[in-house]
Amino acid sequence: MKSIDRIKSTISFERSDRVPVFSHIYGFASRINHIPLKDYLNSGELLAFCQLEAWKRFGYDGVTVFADNSLEAEALGSKISYKDDAYPQIDEYCLSNIHDWKYLSIPDPEEEGRMPVIIEACRILKDEVGEETAVVGTVQGPMTLAGQLLGIEKLIYCIVDHPEEFCNLLNFTTRVMVTFGKALINAGAHVIHIFDPSSSCSVINRAVFSEFILPHLKQAFKEFKDSGDPICWLNITGQTEPILDLFPETGADLFNIDYLVPISIAMEKLPHHCINGNIKPFSFISGEEKVIQREARDLLAETQFRGGFILGPGCEIPLESKVSNIEAMMKAVKG
Repeated sequence: MKSIDRIKSTISFERSDRVPVFSHIYGFASRINHIPLKDYLNSGELLAFCQLEAWKRFGYDGVTVFADNSLEAEALGSKISYKDDAYPQIDEYCLSNIHDWKYLSIPDPEEEGRMPVIIEACRILKDEVGEETAVVGTVQGPMTLAGQLLGIEKLIYCIVDHPEEFCNLLNFTTRVMVTFGKALINAGAHVIHIFDPSSSCSVINRAVFSEFILPHLKQAFKEFKDSGDPICWLNITGQTEPILDLFPETGADLFNIDYLVPISIAMEKLPHHCINGNIKPFSFISGEEKVIQREARDLLAETQFRGGFILGPGCEIPLESKVSNIEAMMKAVKG
């Protein structure tokens, strides 16, 4: 069974030959191919090469077009720096106050910042894998991108002090997200993955999510569906238990569950929707193979009669992970 068909069947709660696996392997793909992370993050060819090699090596169900959390913010003017073969960090936010959002322009994904790197990688990966496996295009969610433009602490204060401007900024970041997502769809992405960790209840509460974030996610996924009907995947890492019941209103097909939320709770709150997760990411660094296999097999056992489950870590595979632990995760589903 092709990976892409395995994923589609699982999302529809239909039978497949095995449980799919989404690896959340991003920068780790550069490490195992001995490519400096900065080079990987700045070259579409290198990013695509590393993703393909990692996919061939481990045999999971998708290749991911993603660089780092600062990519869109950098294209909008935030200043970043690279240190010690780690992901870049923002040194200077492009907004000094929330009112200045109106002076920003939506970046062209084909021209500005490192967005073209991701578009190029997406095209290469689609050419290489065709309809064999899923090409997953990732975009920053509206709350997370807003925090990367202004600073998350200042942004949270604005929810109370400047709610109208907070909403205006989210309108803008949603347009950035939708523009980038549509470009990825046009470049061949089968899956559009909205990554919005700052929308979790580790950062904001249910009321803020419901009033301000949910409408933007709903609008974005509708536009993505109208632009090529990709698989739509919502990934809000962190504590999401208080808002899980609201997720179906977004219109997404698939919801990531971080390790902070027991999979039993996710199944209860989302009985008719596909979920993925939720091995502890740190276990891939500190744990032994038997730890990963035990976590994976426990998840498979707990979800076996439900269906609609894709195995994976709760968040990104850390850069320092052990290759043997990823192999152990795959062995749990392949036997």
